[in-house]
Amino acid sequence: MPSTVQDKSFGGAISASLTSASDWLKTRIKNIDIFDEHHQAEAKTNPFYALGPIFYLVWFLVMTTGLLLIMWYVPTKSAAFDSILNIQNGIPVGGLIRGMHKYGADAMIIAATMRLYRMFIMADYKPSKELNIAIALVTLLLSMYSGLTGYLLIWNQRAFWATKVFATFPTYMDQFAIMGDFYQPLYKSLHLGWNTAEVLLGGGAAITQNTITRFFSIHMAFSLIPLILVELYFFKNAYTRVPLNWTKRSIVILMIAFVAIAVPAAQGSRSDPDVTPLPILSDWYFLGLYQMYKYLEPVVATYITMVIPVSVILLPFLDAWMTGPEKNIMKRPFILMVTIMGAMQWIVFSVLIIINVANIHTDPPIWRSSLYLMINVGVMWQAYLIIKNKNLAEKARLVKACAIMAIVSLIQTFFAGVYFFMAKTEMFIDPLGHGALYAMARPFMGKSAEEAEAIVRKMHPTNGTTPVNKGYWDYPVLLDPGYQAKVGKPDGNADIIKLAEIVKSTSVIDPIAKVIPTFETAEGPNNLYKQVKFADPVKGPHPVYVSMLDFMVNNRWCWDYCTMVDRLTPGVVKGYPMPVPENDWWWMIGGALAAVISLYGAFDCKMAAIAQAKAAQNKS
Repeated sequence: MPSTVQDKSFGGAISASLTSASDWLKTRIKNIDIFDEHHQAEAKTNPFYALGPIFYLVWFLVMTTGLLLIMWYVPTKSAAFDSILNIQNGIPVGGLIRGMHKYGADAMIIAATMRLYRMFIMADYKPSKELNIAIALVTLLLSMYSGLTGYLLIWNQRAFWATKVFATFPTYMDQFAIMGDFYQPLYKSLHLGWNTAEVLLGGGAAITQNTITRFFSIHMAFSLIPLILVELYFFKNAYTRVPLNWTKRSIVILMIAFVAIAVPAAQGSRSDPDVTPLPILSDWYFLGLYQMYKYLEPVVATYITMVIPVSVILLPFLDAWMTGPEKNIMKRPFILMVTIMGAMQWIVFSVLIIINVANIHTDPPIWRSSLYLMINVGVMWQAYLIIKNKNLAEKARLVKACAIMAIVSLIQTFFAGVYFFMAKTEMFIDPLGHGALYAMARPFMGKSAEEAEAIVRKMHPTNGTTPVNKGYWDYPVLLDPGYQAKVGKPDGNADIIKLAEIVKSTSVIDPIAKVIPTFETAEGPNNLYKQVKFADPVKGPHPVYVSMLDFMVNNRWCWDYCTMVDRLTPGVVKGYPMPVPENDWWWMIGGALAAVISLYGAFDCKMAAIAQAKAAQNKS
């Protein structure tokens, strides 16, 4: 009987949780606002609430002019540029149609950007409308990527090279922590980054006829398919599509037409794959991103490019948790500072790339400090308002807000610590993380770890000298009789034999490694040795990790650890440890300071909650 009651209680809890989650999602879906259709009254008096309808109106204009351009445009490498010339100069009002298409697309991006900023400043995602930020962001991204694909269709020199730089960045996904060349063969064999570039470009990292064909298709799909879906949405819900009178609609269309006449859409010079223009510039809305690429390693820039939209989607949820129903932007300084930071970074980066100013040695520390410190100011300002609040009932509810701000600041502090070691060792976050994980496992592996490290340092020195054998981490393959019969014994064979014996040493954490598959086959890692007949033709040379040390050595984590330690120890590797740039200390300290103030705010609010509870108890 008790067991039955417990099962019902557990089932009831699960049911209640699912119901609560379902209600939460249904409420936010019901509050979806694609183009300000729930703000039509405000749109009549406030132009900022007309941005959604303006976007929708211009979208129709862009689609109309685009369909007209298709009649003369030829999407081939040999004819694309000349067909644009023909439209511009040989077709009656062709230049006007092309100009309205180009500047209409720009107007869409401007309207979508301004609308996204308005939603943050006016807190249009409150109450229970957080998903509207995600929809607004998708609207902006679709507009930008539609513009990017359309940009290449001109097939001029600037568009060709800008697309080559931007669209090949997915290839750096193959260097992510779980996909890089030095990690598990399965991850390596997926080639996610390269395959993504292949889908986008149709020719690997090359810009070919396949690329222009795919971009032409994607350009149309990004505009036409979403438009059909939005039309169905408006039809189903009986919303007014563009709640603007014809005077306002005409003003918007005439403004675009005026710009198209006054500043004809640029033609540029014919693309030349053999001549690289300097600087390589994209269309205006991607300029800031290109400047960021100048400052960072490509793989880091790819990380950040993926993190930015995720952060934007999470911000309204953070703000709702921190400030509740409050909409006054001056009482939401965290969002205010993040909004200012985003706008400032984009504007400054865009200006810098236009004037071709970028010093990878001096600029990034200034950029990092300005970025993080503005967020820290927002956190500390928000915490200050909470601490100074005299209303005990309100403060009692703000413990969670301060805790969230403390978590955000502690995350920054953690990455500040990671960056400290990155700056000292000049190691990227992946190998640095591997070295750190090895250091955590090292005490459990005992003296065997020290012996393995000595051989690893000998086989592949950390001071930059020529390695004896860079492939030592594939020692199961190198030592297999079938491999040696086909290829011969590798350099340093005696050391590799000794290493293979050392990694057989047992430790208490070995069970973890033994459940991690090696993903190796009878043909060796990643099928690299199809011509070799290994001793075990079924399981291959290395079917399972025999110990945690085996895993650490085979996946290069041991060498990453050796490199990290040697570069942090003065005098071991020439030039290391490196100094941390002075400007970087500001944001590294700023995150810790913001965390301390937020934690104090949480403590202060907790005391207010206790005081309120005592007061209520005394009254009763």
